[in-house]
Amino acid sequence: MSEITLGGIAEVIREELKPVNRRLDSVESRLASVESSVSLLDGIAKDVKTLLDEKSISAARFDRLEKWARMVGEKIGVKLEL
Repeated sequence: MSEITLGGIAEVIREELKPVNRRLDSVESRLASVESSVSLLDGIAKDVKTLLDEKSISAARFDRLEKWARMVGEKIGVKLEL
């Protein structure tokens, strides 16, 4: 009959946990991939927001210039078709 030792118990536990450790390694790898994708998407979302903000500002400036051009046209008697 073999003796039960602390080292033997530790070895059995290590062997039994190998599949769990492999699965955890796989999960950690996928999690790192997901974190990378989320980070990339966050950067893209920020860039899109900046672009849309700039587009809104440009549209407002253009509207203001168009209004100014109409007012100038009315004052000098020229009809502008914008």
